[in-house]
Amino acid sequence: MIKFFRNMFGSKTSGADGTTPAAGPVLNESLPAVQWLEKDDPKNPFTVNGYDCLAFVRSMLSATQDPAVASSFSALRASLGQEHIGLVPSGAVALECRLEYPFDGETTDGVLFHSSRMEEKWDIYLYADRIYFCRSWTGALTFLAHFTTTSSALVIHQILATSSGPGMDYRYVVRQVDYLVRSHILKQAHPHPLPAGLERDPASVGLYSFSQYGWLCCFGTFDDTLRRDIRKPQAESIEEA
Repeated sequence: MIKFFRNMFGSKTSGADGTTPAAGPVLNESLPAVQWLEKDDPKNPFTVNGYDCLAFVRSMLSATQDPAVASSFSALRASLGQEHIGLVPSGAVALECRLEYPFDGETTDGVLFHSSRMEEKWDIYLYADRIYFCRSWTGALTFLAHFTTTSSALVIHQILATSSGPGMDYRYVVRQVDYLVRSHILKQAHPHPLPAGLERDPASVGLYSFSQYGWLCCFGTFDDTLRRDIRKPQAESIEEA
C-alpha cells in the first residue's frame, strides 16, 4: 500500500536543511511522524480521534516527471476559473445537503483560493451561485457546489461530484467540500475527512492527506467532521502550536 501511494503521489521529502529534496520519497525515522491522538488527549484541539499529520505533510515536497503536468500547473496560476462556468464534473452525481457558513455581505465572482505552489492541491472559484473546486495540477473540475445566501448565511444545498462508482460514499464527499470551504476559503484549522476504506496506518494516512490537501491540512479523522462541536473551547490549534 505504501509503495502504491509513493508512485501515485510523486512526492519527495524535504532535505535536512529544508531546501534540497531528498532523492525520493523515503519513509524512515528522519521524517516527522504522523501521530494518533485520542479526542481526550490535551494535545488534540478537536473533539474527534484522529491523526496529527501537520509536521509530516509540511516535510513533503511535490514533484512530477511529466513536463505536461508542470506546464499545466504553471499555466493555471493565471486562470480566473472562467473556463469552468456552465460546466459540471465528469460523470457527475448530484448530492443534496445543507452546509451553512456565516455570511455578512455580497459575493464577488472570481478566485476564492489559488494554489501558490505544487504542495497546495486545489483552486477554488465562485461565479454566480456556484463554487467550482478544481485540482491545481490539472485544472480538473472535481466538485461543483450550488449555494444560496441569506442576510447572515451562505448555504450550500447541492453538490455535483465526479462519480467514483457504485460504492461512492456520498457522506464523505459532502465532508470533503465542507473541509475545503473551511480550510481553504475561511482559513480555519479544521480536521480533514478520511475515507472509510483507507488503511488505518499513520504513514498511509499521511501520504493520502498530503495528496488530497497538501500543506494546508493538519489533522485527519475517520469521524464525522460536520459536527458543530468539532473544536474544543479555547483549544490551541495544531496549526498554531
